[in-house]
Amino acid sequence: MAILLPDVAFPLLGSSTTALGDGFPLRLVHLGGVTLDERWRGADLCSPLWRIYANLDDGAAAVVGGRTVPFPAGAVAVVPAWLHWAARCRGRVRHGNALVDLPGLTRERVEAAADRIVIVATAGQPLAQGWHGLLAELAAGATPDEVRHARGLALAAGALAAAFAAYGSRAAHLRPRSGLAADLAAIVDHDPARPQPVAGIARRLGLSVAELGRRCRAELGTSPARFVRGRRLARAAELLRGGTGVADTATRCGFPDRTRFSKAFAAAMGCPPGAWRRRQGPG
Repeated sequence: MAILLPDVAFPLLGSSTTALGDGFPLRLVHLGGVTLDERWRGADLCSPLWRIYANLDDGAAAVVGGRTVPFPAGAVAVVPAWLHWAARCRGRVRHGNALVDLPGLTRERVEAAADRIVIVATAGQPLAQGWHGLLAELAAGATPDEVRHARGLALAAGALAAAFAAYGSRAAHLRPRSGLAADLAAIVDHDPARPQPVAGIARRLGLSVAELGRRCRAELGTSPARFVRGRRLARAAELLRGGTGVADTATRCGFPDRTRFSKAFAAAMGCPPGAWRRRQGPG
């Protein structure tokens, strides 16, 4: 279940509305809960998906650039897309996670404006209480059904909004000016294997090729062709994480052969697709 919302603004637990910006698309790709122990040793994790973590117990931590970031019990942490980090755990930790896709954010924009893990709420705060209740259900074995998925989506929006606020003035560079990102993402995500020439995309959006190029650069910080490739690689990451083979993933995501797919994936993720799949942790 992966729902793309073209405009994200949720009332969060009775508080004022949290929003990620006008026309900011958000998609909850995964929502789950597991129990971790010392065997969780993810190294050099990197993903085009944003991660939101909340644990019911102490003991988990991330290592970024030699700095250890603890994930205290009850806290909510946001891990930006494209961040290289390592995972550590001691004892048994009931762990909840959400993987979130923000189609309008290219790697360059994320790396320029969101270069660290942010603890966006601590135990007892409304956002943390919302995640605590949801994760307690998931940790107890509850299926992430549509109701829980909707709750997770709302909570994810709040966590991301809080993270962007924590990034400060740099967060302004993360915010699209319109729904162009959602429109482009919908075109590619509908059939990632289908060829998407820029002229065809422009025609479907009622724009000239030149106008589409100008808007992409101004609003998304990238070209139409690079946006399409990024969307395909994001879908490829989802498929690989779910167990799809490399060759099948390449075909389903519109790459003409496994070799070119592996080269493009490694350039974006820092490692070949098979190695990336092995390095991904529970969330």
